[in-house]
Parts: sequence; structure tokens; C-alpha cells
Amino acid sequence: MSDGGHRWQPITDLPEDWQGMADPTLPVLAEEWRRGRETVGDTPEIRRFNDELLREVAIETGLIEGLYSIDRGTTETLIRLGLIEEELAQGVLDRPAGEIMPVLEDQLSATEGLFDFVKGNRDLSASYIKELHAHMTRHQPSTTALTTDGRRVDIPLLRGEWKTQPNNPRRPDGGVHEYCPPEHVAAEMDRLIEMHLAHGARGVAPDVSAAWLHHRFTQIHPFQDGNGRVARSLASLVFLRAGWFILSVTRDSRGRYLEALETADDGDAAGLVHLLADLQRPWFDRAAETLRRANARC
Repeated sequence: MSDGGHRWQPITDLPEDWQGMADPTLPVLAEEWRRGRETVGDTPEIRRFNDELLREVAIETGLIEGLYSIDRGTTETLIRLGLIEEELAQGVLDRPAGEIMPVLEDQLSATEGLFDFVKGNRDLSASYIKELHAHMTRHQPSTTALTTDGRRVDIPLLRGEWKTQPNNPRRPDGGVHEYCPPEHVAAEMDRLIEMHLAHGARGVAPDVSAAWLHHRFTQIHPFQDGNGRVARSLASLVFLRAGWFILSVTRDSRGRYLEALETADDGDAAGLVHLLADLQRPWFDRAAETLRRANARC
């Protein structure tokens, strides 16, 4: 393989020294958030806070994947007011608002469904991951693939089904990044789930567990497309079980996010763990401010 390429290897478990990567401050902030919500109850401020986080994730998760382009001002309006097609249509877009809105709505409802999954105390399974993918891609009929001679072509997207063709991207330097071959996907996904459930039983820290699950899932890349969106949702499940916040990777953090994933490919996951922890902190800060406003109103 040429320089810049990456060979696929079966996924590996956490390093023995994973405790050193965990952030000790986030569990403290999570406990403060839990107690604060119990004190103020279900207030308009809390509901607005949660709704805005959900809408940010729904918009940005597809935006950083290049599914559509929406200017910042319109994004902020949609986060604040809701996913309103008339508001979207006023923005600077790369596609008609009528095409983008169903994708946003699918991503929003799939993200909302993560809460139901956690409340139902369900264990992660291959069937749920396929269900999540199918829901998130309901209005995405196709994806792009590379032919043997390097041409990009549109192919039907298999919603909720493991890939049947290789999906190894060619990097700008000419190297190929290999993901799990289709014939090994089912077995690797079973191993991923088995190891993840063992992490929960061992009490692995949420930021470490979420980063491991996200990265190993992307190493497998089990779907023809939509893997990034599903990976962030799986990391979000870990955070929600711990009382933390859904993972929100925005256009501003995309560069650092991709770099952290590449570093994890080379065997060093600490950067990805630290990034996911850093992405939680602004939401804990906003949560604390939300609690202050709710308490002031009371």
C-alpha cells in the first residue's frame, strides 16, 4: 500500500491504562446537573435547553458530512426557533429547502429516539444499530462509490443493512484507507458490541467508553454510508446513560475531530477521548446557566 494508506485490522479492546485518559471533572459536573434538575423540576428553561441541543446535533451531524450546506445565521435561527422549512428557505443553501428539511427531520427524530433507548434500559445490539441507521437515512436514497478506475458513481443506499461492497476512500495523497471488508462486518460488529457491553460492566469512564465505541465503529465502517452519523449517536448513548449530553460535533470542531480520529487510527486514542470531553464542557456550562435562570424565575 502506498504512503498515506491505512490497512484494516480487526478491532482491539481498550488499553490497560485507559483510566489515565478519563477526565475526572466531568462526573462531578454531571452530578451537579442531575441535582440541579431535581431541584428546579421540568421548567421552560430546561426544555428549551434540551430542545436547542437536539436541534444543533440534528443540523450539524449532516452538515459536517457534506449532506447539505446551511449558513451559520440560518443554523442559529433553526436551533433557536425549530426546524421550520420557511426559515430554512431564507438561508444560503446548496439544495432546495424541501430536500434538506426531511433529512433534518430524520436526524432529529433519530436523535430523540436515543433518549427512549436509554430510558428503556436496552442493551446495544446489531439490530438496534441497523434500526438507527435506517431511521437516520430514510430520505437518503443513494450514496457515492468509487469504481475500479476511480470514477465516482451514485449507488442505492442500503438502509439498515451491512455493506455489500468495500467502502475504502482514496486519500488526497493517493493512499487508500481500508475499512473492514464486507465479509467480516457481521463478526466484527458482534465483537464490538460484546466488548462495549463488557466496558459497561467494568465501569469504564463515559468519555473513554464513548471514544472507544465511536472509533472502533468507524474502523469497521459497517454501512455503505452514514457511518459518521451513527458513530456519533452511539457515543451519545454512552453519554446519556451517564447523565451527560449528546455528542455535538459542529463545523467549528470538525477539523480537530477528524485529526483525533486519524490519530486513533495510529493507535493513540487519548486525543479523541480528550476531544469528546472538551465537547461536553460547553454544554455543562450552558446547563449551569440554565439552572441559574430557572432558579431565578422560581
